[in-house]
Amino acid sequence: MASEPARFRGAIMEVGPIPPSGGPFRKRYLDRNGRESLRVAEEEYATVRELLGSRAASMPMVHAPLVGSSFEVRRAIQNKKRSAWNTFRNAIDSATRDEIEPHIRRSESAAVAALNYLEDHELADVAHNAIHRSAFIRRGLFGCPITLRDDALWTECAFEMSHIRLGLSAGLLSEFECSVCGQPVEDCDHTMGETYDKVVVQDEAGKCSHCGSTDCEHAVGAVYPIRAYADARIVRTHEVSIVNRPRYPQSRFTAVTIEQSQLGDARFRVAAQLGRLNCDQCLGPCGGFSVAPPQNTGVTAR
Repeated sequence: MASEPARFRGAIMEVGPIPPSGGPFRKRYLDRNGRESLRVAEEEYATVRELLGSRAASMPMVHAPLVGSSFEVRRAIQNKKRSAWNTFRNAIDSATRDEIEPHIRRSESAAVAALNYLEDHELADVAHNAIHRSAFIRRGLFGCPITLRDDALWTECAFEMSHIRLGLSAGLLSEFECSVCGQPVEDCDHTMGETYDKVVVQDEAGKCSHCGSTDCEHAVGAVYPIRAYADARIVRTHEVSIVNRPRYPQSRFTAVTIEQSQLGDARFRVAAQLGRLNCDQCLGPCGGFSVAPPQNTGVTAR
């Protein structure tokens, strides 16, 4: 099968205020959000171990060191860990697995977010370790499906995506409104970043003017403090670039195609159609961070 260029899917923006572009404000923004994401990752992981109880002591352990240079060695470790997880998973009842799943997925998601915030921070290694630890359990207990879509094999493995240290930067044409008064920012008198009092109202859809939710504790007519920021209301995307450090830290790849010529067996496509094809990257050491798509993806059909 001829090699085809990799295809990607990704997120180009985040909901909320536009992150600072640089300087001390950017540094504080990354530090604060990164530490909070790490806290969530740690708490959710601790909850998983609590749910396992005494069985956590016999759970397979993440391989150390986390980084291995040889694909063949990494693949051998993946195979060994997969076998260990098969044995452990069979000893865990379905009710416990159902309780664990949302917590370990939140732990992994938060750990990936932490690395995206902290990749130039002294806590980057802590975030990297948290990704390996949570992804290892998520894969061991719940798999990591590779799907066949648009005649291509796709993986959404958060572990794998997190090791591609590239992001997406959108070129936008936008109209910005002040979060306090709703007027175009160039026409209002509020200073961006300052805090003002604002009376809560609801729009026709029942959304709160303070938080945008339809189910919150903000009382209509009450006054709450709100920080003034430029809220993009009309956004047009005219180009998207791949960059090393996206302004929105979570603007990253969310899925990538696997080069099928490397799989060498049409049965893998059948396994993917049946939901039996899994990524194994999360089970062993990584090859380190990369600024290019991975060239070798460990997969297993069951």
